[in-house]
Amino acid sequence: MMRRIEMSLKNVFSSINIAGVEIPNRVRMSPMALGYAEDGRSTKRFARFFEERAQGGVGLIDWALWPYRTEHGYFPWTFDDKFIPGLAMVVDAVHKHGTKIVGQFGTGYGWAFGDGPVEIIGPSGVNLLGRPSTPFRVGTPTNAKRLLERPLSVKEIEIIVKTYGQCAKRLRTAGFDGVELMLGAGYTLARFISTETNKRTDEYGGDLDGRMRIIREIVESIKNEAGSDFPIFSKISGAQFTKNGYTLEECATEIVPRLETMGICAVDVVVGWHEAPVGMLSNSVTPGQYLYLGETVKKNVKIPVICGDRTNDLRDAEKAISEGKIDIMTLGRQLLSDPETCNKAKEGRFEDIRPCMCCAWCLETVDTPCICSVNPRLGIEYICSAEPPKAQKAKKILIVGGGPGGMEAALVAKQRGHDVTLMEKQDKVGGMLAAAAIAPHKQDTQYLVDYYRTQIAKSGIKLITGKTATLSDVFQINPDEVIVATGTKPFIPKVPGMARANVMLGVDVLMGKREVGDMTVIIGGGMVGCEVAEFLLQKGKKMIMLEMLPRVANDVPRALRFDLMMRLKKAKLQMETDLMVTRITEYGVWGERKTFQYGPNEAFFEGDTIVVAAGYKSEKTLAKELEGKVSVHRIGDSNNPGRVKDAIMDGFMLGRKI
Repeated sequence: MMRRIEMSLKNVFSSINIAGVEIPNRVRMSPMALGYAEDGRSTKRFARFFEERAQGGVGLIDWALWPYRTEHGYFPWTFDDKFIPGLAMVVDAVHKHGTKIVGQFGTGYGWAFGDGPVEIIGPSGVNLLGRPSTPFRVGTPTNAKRLLERPLSVKEIEIIVKTYGQCAKRLRTAGFDGVELMLGAGYTLARFISTETNKRTDEYGGDLDGRMRIIREIVESIKNEAGSDFPIFSKISGAQFTKNGYTLEECATEIVPRLETMGICAVDVVVGWHEAPVGMLSNSVTPGQYLYLGETVKKNVKIPVICGDRTNDLRDAEKAISEGKIDIMTLGRQLLSDPETCNKAKEGRFEDIRPCMCCAWCLETVDTPCICSVNPRLGIEYICSAEPPKAQKAKKILIVGGGPGGMEAALVAKQRGHDVTLMEKQDKVGGMLAAAAIAPHKQDTQYLVDYYRTQIAKSGIKLITGKTATLSDVFQINPDEVIVATGTKPFIPKVPGMARANVMLGVDVLMGKREVGDMTVIIGGGMVGCEVAEFLLQKGKKMIMLEMLPRVANDVPRALRFDLMMRLKKAKLQMETDLMVTRITEYGVWGERKTFQYGPNEAFFEGDTIVVAAGYKSEKTLAKELEGKVSVHRIGDSNNPGRVKDAIMDGFMLGRKI
């Protein structure tokens, strides 16, 4: 049956011709370091991954490829003809659905010359942070001796230029629709453009034309090897946002026009370098926040402009394209969480789109195979069908606990034909995910909660809320199988004074069940403690945070932690680390320092309110009571406290096999 087309997205789903390549719509999938290669060879895993995104309605796929041998073989390589068959297999899988595909040469910070080691290289050996520009290795070594950038010789530059051309020729042979040069984020080629990192005095330095010479030579090399009609795209930071980096005006009026003159057919404008003190990938970046970068560039060139940092909703894309701000919208992580995003949006089924929650765990797995917290099929599409197999025998299944694991298990089991009842002690499903969504910069988490609630309501699952399950309840329902997804309960340290009236739980503060006073002491500087701190900072409250580990936010993914710590430091939040709380009084908290270099061993921290955010422990009461009485399974945090990704994966896998 034909579904209706969402007419409000007519511009998003209109075609565009770029350098003779007819792209069916204005949605581009961003290149990402997925890590699904085997010894540099493209695999069926890659092919099925991209095919699902093509089937899902993406118009243009940009695939991150490497023109040199990386430290590991998780990234797809292009420096030898032996890689062409694997590349062609992926291209064919994409093309049969009408989607176009280009390959981005994402060199990251490194290069390997011949059989030599992978090294971090650049124009001048200038490193703005004294370490690699990003916490992600992106195929470069961990050896501390190689951490700082080594300046390239002219001969080495000539090798790189020639290699780019040869690799582009392989892409054309494999059937690609074009190639993209990565000139942004502070990676190697970007460092040639900037005076901040290019201090060369030879022909590859000096004025802007000299600093862009390597790019011009690469473009010429590609045209000579792959053909003058082979489309060349580029990706560039609209502004560096570093202390002495190039500005948006320089990029829009000087840099990108030069790229256009060289023969670049379209430009993808992104935000900043990894060294920059601005959020690039963080949940603090709002959708469309940096769209002005692409809009400004578009006013100065005739080639199509691509943009899309942190845009997940195609209604936002429609607005930007219809207003002439950009020509193509990029989606990245959203297409990891739901490969059918485009088709669902086109059909007006926005509530059925499984949203990216911007947790950054996909980024945490850079240099290893990529995973997604909300999409347990990511990377295993080739062995795990989108539709779960129907159950050989329909069973009556009771799921206790409506957190992410319980909800996922319920939905999958229902899809398979089981009779499913979901019981949740709160008045709504969502579990601890609903509490986490209240914290600042966690709106995307709320989108995931809303998605699950909608899907549960539409599924026909029997939902019982506001009731804590007991043995009697279980026996009354009389299920064939019980899935215990009761999650966690706050961990309460055994500290004198913990039962005082001025002590409260972090989750209760977030959910508005308790109010803090004038001065708060937060016990625990992990993710929850930081969420509580930002929540209270927004309310103008004063506080101090105590953490027993050497650093705050140790359990926060790297891509989010950098931005989080900048926000906390900007707010001048006092953070005490390496400190063990020893007792709580009416007037504050006593603690012992693990190190003495910053003061006496014992310290007192004044506060009229004590908030405990010291982590969680599994809630196993019901599971233990049920053992030996019914067929029972434990998933998610009720097994061991973990992440959202662990709970959803547990629910998904059990739902498919029960």
